Amino acid sequence: PSAAAQSRDVDLSYSIYVGGFQVASLKIDLDLAAEDYNIAAKVSTTGMVGRMFPWWMKAYSRGEIVSAGLGDAGVGVVPVSAGQRNNWRGRERFIDMKFTDGIARIDKIAPKPETDDRDKVPVAMRTGVVDLASAIVSIIRKMDGDQACAADIPVFDGRRRYDLVSVPDGSEKLKRSGYTPFVGETVNCIVSVRKKAGFKKNDDSGWNDKGRSARVWMGKAFGDVPPVPVRLTLDTPLGDLIAHLSAAEYVSGGKKVKLSQ
Repeated sequence: PSAAAQSRDVDLSYSIYVGGFQVASLKIDLDLAAEDYNIAAKVSTTGMVGRMFPWWMKAYSRGEIVSAGLGDAGVGVVPVSAGQRNNWRGRERFIDMKFTDGIARIDKIAPKPETDDRDKVPVAMRTGVVDLASAIVSIIRKMDGDQACAADIPVFDGRRRYDLVSVPDGSEKLKRSGYTPFVGETVNCIVSVRKKAGFKKNDDSGWNDKGRSARVWMGKAFGDVPPVPVRLTLDTPLGDLIAHLSAAEYVSGGKKVKLSQ
């Protein structure tokens, strides 16, 4: 069978820096099979920042992969359930969503959306959408088929409705560095968000005062695994953020392969 038909389980670890200091770590478990996918991710603040500003978030997404094209709504990626939990200084928020008949429906949520300073997202705008993790799987699958990362995908995260827009931004050859064990060719993308509904009306955090875009370097950490992000840069109110792939592990047919420093 082709590599695309095999079940591929990849564990990815990232170190996240702001202003040159490591502030967070991210771990992603991506299980891609021929007919379905399963993602689990956890990001948390680390080191001194973690002690001063303890925060973590866990997210998951499960879905099916269909051979028929579904237009922009996921390109064959059909989520079944998705959600996240996050904890900021002991205060927890969570959301679980189900996708039925092409509509994203909130299963459980706290705090209730009515307590937020934001408009509710109507059913019509939750139809034909995917969650963020499924949108990323969609882009990875397109690139696995040697297509460009160009995409315009409708996303609903339980509170906000936006389009995830990805445009190609050339290629590069990453050289050996102390930040990542990845060395080799990358295909680069500029990823941005086009807001639609459900965003806070008054937000003084500084995160939503202008359109932001991330530059993502996509590379094959292992020969028969789809391209994954190996570097990401983003301008934030706190300074320039950069994330590096710090380790990766691949399991296929009982064999384990590691990419590490």
